[in-house]
Amino acid sequence: MKNSDDSSEVEPLVPESETEHHVDVDVRQTGSINDRAYTSANQVTPQHFIRDLKDLEIVAIFVVAFDTRHGNVVEWAKPEFMKQQLGGLEFKAMPSGAHNIDNDTVYLYDANLYGVASYSKMSVQNAEERGVRMRSVGVLIHNHHLLHVHQHQLTNLVRYVLENPGDYTQLEKYYQSWTGDYLITNSHYLSSLDLRYPGRYFEKLLSSLGPLLFTLWKAMLLRKRLLFYSPPPAADLCHLVYCANFLLTHSEKLRGNSCRPYYFVNIADTNILSKELSYIACTTEKVMETKSDIYDLYIDNGAVTITSDKLKSLLRVTKGDRIRLGRLYSAIRQPVSCDDTPMTVEDNFYTFFSQLNRDIATRINRLSISDECRLSSQDLSDMGLDSSDSSFLNHLLESLDLDMVVSCSCCSFIQ
Repeated sequence: MKNSDDSSEVEPLVPESETEHHVDVDVRQTGSINDRAYTSANQVTPQHFIRDLKDLEIVAIFVVAFDTRHGNVVEWAKPEFMKQQLGGLEFKAMPSGAHNIDNDTVYLYDANLYGVASYSKMSVQNAEERGVRMRSVGVLIHNHHLLHVHQHQLTNLVRYVLENPGDYTQLEKYYQSWTGDYLITNSHYLSSLDLRYPGRYFEKLLSSLGPLLFTLWKAMLLRKRLLFYSPPPAADLCHLVYCANFLLTHSEKLRGNSCRPYYFVNIADTNILSKELSYIACTTEKVMETKSDIYDLYIDNGAVTITSDKLKSLLRVTKGDRIRLGRLYSAIRQPVSCDDTPMTVEDNFYTFFSQLNRDIATRINRLSISDECRLSSQDLSDMGLDSSDSSFLNHLLESLDLDMVVSCSCCSFIQ
């Protein structure tokens, strides 16, 4: 299944002598980050997300199978001891309803690790498997910004496992090429790693939500719980959760503000989610909508349901949201930065929310160490906010335990 169009650009991580029988799966698939002038401070480069080689390392690789007698099972894992530690993962890597679709990709969070799994099925002339074979192949890593890097090869690997049941040699090679000594001796790989996320998902998030994107942004700054829903497949949902996570870029300056990305969750996760103060996740299980005690915002195909009346008032679409939406649309359409550096949709999305959150944090932190306890209309303008955002900002200040209030009087809302 080697892609002939890309074969000239692919340099296998595993030496050629070890891959001469590797006919179905390219061990590494990258674009070249060096093909472009990635010099702008606003661009999304590896240095934004990779702290050290540990972030690149695959912690585990696994295969989930559907067994006609036992249901979803972890069929194989490497390291082998991980097979006993992956309880529950088999229902995320192969979500409920997977039998109704041919292919899917799922992002997940499990035991302080992030995972990506590629699911596929094929028809077989086999009574024991009832005519269909279903598998998911996935990896667990430390850094969720690298999940999409593995997606292409996992798609190839799951097809290999379907066609060669019980043969895991290609999975072992892929695992070895992303672990330990091999990464250390090939650290130059970082410079050629393409971390750019497909821009269409940022555009889809924006087009599906419109000004409600800023409802999500405000909710995440207020450390609320967000749950996306859609029927299977789960792939687009997981991509939207990743993109929505960018709404909090540089918001950690607001005293460690964070919103854990859980990615795909199911009914078995309700107990864990009920204990979280803040998260963003997605599900394909409609029953999760009835568990309104575990989320504050429920997003279904662009429609946002808010559980609390007080929160509804705080998060209503304002004049400021519409102004920011116009600025965001203008920003993401810019092909180059002010220094003529090429910019992608991801770069522009990242830059917009990075600057917005940084401006809010800078102004709040500056005022918090001064004697000034009232914020003026000019302060709001300096933060990229509007007077119609006053209620939200007052609530944000309260959540940060700051004795400050917004003093402007023209607080208006747009239905």
